[in-house]
Amino acid sequence: MNLIKDERGLATLEATLMIAVLVPLLFSILEFGAALERWLAQDAATVQAARYAGELGGDLPEVRSLLADQLRASGIDPGVTTVTIEPARVGWREPVRVSVTSEQRVAIPFLFATTLPLRSSALARGEVNR
Repeated sequence: MNLIKDERGLATLEATLMIAVLVPLLFSILEFGAALERWLAQDAATVQAARYAGELGGDLPEVRSLLADQLRASGIDPGVTTVTIEPARVGWREPVRVSVTSEQRVAIPFLFATTLPLRSSALARGEVNR
């Protein structure tokens, strides 16, 4: 007995299934790459702010201004970040920690949308002899 196999539409079905798998994969690579880029820029700005806070002696408006400028130059809105500089005043060789927290929205089609917290922290030593 000779059965006739009808394969019309099989290529369309295969292509549709592959698109349903590959599109979310592509967007997840792009979204997490953008989040990594933002975190690296935020981390670099945090390190510079910690060093500057050590030079000036703690939490001063100049340090926050430098940090805001560095974040803005990286494409991050400083208004949506949380900045903590502890302690407020440091002396010679005392540690000062600068912490920056922000959020990155990640949306992957067909799967999920969420917000990733991005945290950066840097430690420096005070260089002001008081």
